[in-house]
Amino acid sequence: MKKILLASLIMAAFGSAHAQVAGLSGNLGLTTDYRFRGISQTQNGAAVQGGVDYAHKSGFYVGNWNSSVSSELFPTSAGIESDLYLGFKKNVYKGVTIDVGTMNYVYSRASTFGTSEVYAGVGYGPVTVKVSQSLNNYFGVANSVGSRYYQVDLAQPVTSKITLGAHVGRTFINDNTSLDYTDYRVGASYDAAGWVFGGHFYTNNNYGSSAKSAMTVSGQSLYKNTVVLSVAKSF
Repeated sequence: MKKILLASLIMAAFGSAHAQVAGLSGNLGLTTDYRFRGISQTQNGAAVQGGVDYAHKSGFYVGNWNSSVSSELFPTSAGIESDLYLGFKKNVYKGVTIDVGTMNYVYSRASTFGTSEVYAGVGYGPVTVKVSQSLNNYFGVANSVGSRYYQVDLAQPVTSKITLGAHVGRTFINDNTSLDYTDYRVGASYDAAGWVFGGHFYTNNNYGSSAKSAMTVSGQSLYKNTVVLSVAKSF
């Protein structure tokens, strides 16, 4: 088995937020560990990340986000994850925002791990609730079509520069319940003239009987408690 995940630092550590303002934007970041749904994608090592987004005033958006990943976690891969997404995000009623779309995780030369998901989320104030469901096998897990990830995220500004964040997510692997688990993240980010510095603590629990062994590579626990430091810039 390999890890069982991926995603984005800029979307994960800083709060998943596709472009809010109409137009073209980009981002570039560094992180001490690339965690996706609580699991290290870089074998507890650092990652370089970046992407580009286009948002239309109607609410439709499209984008691409990329990160370095461990080739040992994704055998035969080029050590790169490329995420392609398309969706619609809109304030529909008195601060209530809906976000629906599709996310496609692509691994160069390691198509077995490629995963496509559809997602739907609702946000109000600092809180967002979201569910994602896989359209094919979940990151290479056999017979796992229809796996789901439920999450609740909080991003609460406390000053014009500091934002506190919290996250809880639950992974349900279809027909592989022994791989189910829950992940948590708490931390804060600081905006220094457009450079966003983050510090977040990650932990996981409620593992099924096979989850821990699946989340370990070469003796390294990819799910262990850790503090991740990051810096990112949008332009």
